[in-house]
Amino acid sequence: MSNVRRVYVEKKEGFGVQAGDLRHEIKSYLGIKDVAAVRVLIRYDVENISDDTFEKACNGIFAEPPIDTLYQEEFPVSENCRVFSVEFLPGQFDQRADSAVQCIQFIKEDEQPVIKTAVTYVIEGKEGKISEEEFEAVKAHCINPVDSRETDETKPETLIMQYDEPADLLWATGAALMVRREDWEASGGLDGRFFAHMEEIDLCWRLCSRGRKVACVPQSRAY
Repeated sequence: MSNVRRVYVEKKEGFGVQAGDLRHEIKSYLGIKDVAAVRVLIRYDVENISDDTFEKACNGIFAEPPIDTLYQEEFPVSENCRVFSVEFLPGQFDQRADSAVQCIQFIKEDEQPVIKTAVTYVIEGKEGKISEEEFEAVKAHCINPVDSRETDETKPETLIMQYDEPADLLWATGAALMVRREDWEASGGLDGRFFAHMEEIDLCWRLCSRGRKVACVPQSRAY
């Protein structure tokens, strides 16, 4: 049995600006006219939290009752709808999840919740007329492959990730990144044109293009 609780949050009618904008983009930019409605829900997967604190978070952190509708575990969806969810790539900073954790710790400072978020999109076709090709076009429009990926709808058993063996990666976060001096100098190091984010991704890609590998080594320690 999963220890993870799942919550979906959707803006109430009149407040769903993002969903309205996306519907316009799908019809205008992608040229898909058979879209009857678009819904956008924020998905929270939550673990390591007490029942009382979870209920308080549902009524003031995950959702704002005046403008949001909150669903626990599942949300209603019609047969004519296609659903997909998008999450950040591993290593990307999840601002929404981090903010939720901090707010929960204001409620009860000894809680140590683990939270992961995703955005769930519901695309409703007129009489079910959204084709597979059109659905894939909508996904491509919504997913930025630089920092995000599609995730399935199955709730995980746990959010606590344990990496015991070294593994090759496409890129690694710059928070604890070790690069050989000769590779650093040959690649030019971090590009100062990146203002706040993505510079380590760029560096890792340039290192890979030089034939180097990027790896996660769980046994390593930084002092």
